[in-house]
Amino acid sequence: MDDRPGDRRAECGGAMEPIAIWARRGGDWAIIHQCRACGTLHSNRVAGDDNEIALVAIAVRAIAQPPFPLSHLELTAES
Repeated sequence: MDDRPGDRRAECGGAMEPIAIWARRGGDWAIIHQCRACGTLHSNRVAGDDNEIALVAIAVRAIAQPPFPLSHLELTAES
């Protein structure tokens, strides 16, 4: 995570916001940042001094706030 919000910047100079986490091959995590000004996406590996709680909060955001209503999921038991 950034020490100060926006201290990682896109070429346009806009502030970068952490929006997602992804797992690289081998299991290492990386943070996806998006520029608030131009929308550019960048991936940065997680560093040892990153805040673990903040990383997990970003990682579970997709589950906690899915881009579709959960009622659209049809759960069926397989035989």
